[in-house]
Amino acid sequence: MEFMRPRKPGLALDMAPLIDIVFQLLIFFMLSSSFLSPAIKLDLPRAAMEDPKTAEFVVVSLDREGNIFVNTQKTSLEELKGMIQSAFAKNEPKAVHVRGDKDMPYKYFVEVMDKARQAGARQINIVHEAEPSR
Repeated sequence: MEFMRPRKPGLALDMAPLIDIVFQLLIFFMLSSSFLSPAIKLDLPRAAMEDPKTAEFVVVSLDREGNIFVNTQKTSLEELKGMIQSAFAKNEPKAVHVRGDKDMPYKYFVEVMDKARQAGARQINIVHEAEPSR
């Protein structure tokens, strides 16, 4: 004789809390991600953090007229490579920090970086002004 077993109700997973968590995660990631606008106005150089490195380096400064200074000494583009090489003779890290006026033509910036690389610079850093804390 066969007895009928009572049917057990199936285990049902409540989907409401799961959906709530998924939406909360979605909202969190949407709010924490940064979106870039297609038209970005460039007004450089400013940054929120300063670079804490304190190594020895050669500073090459450029003003908006295209005048070049190596460690406060004025020079020309033709003499720049030799000036950097002579500064490297006293300075082992062979790092160059390029300080450029934000209104300076970009072509001067590229030319200075090329001359620094030709002079043997292993590291070229772009110096910026730290943005004041709010």
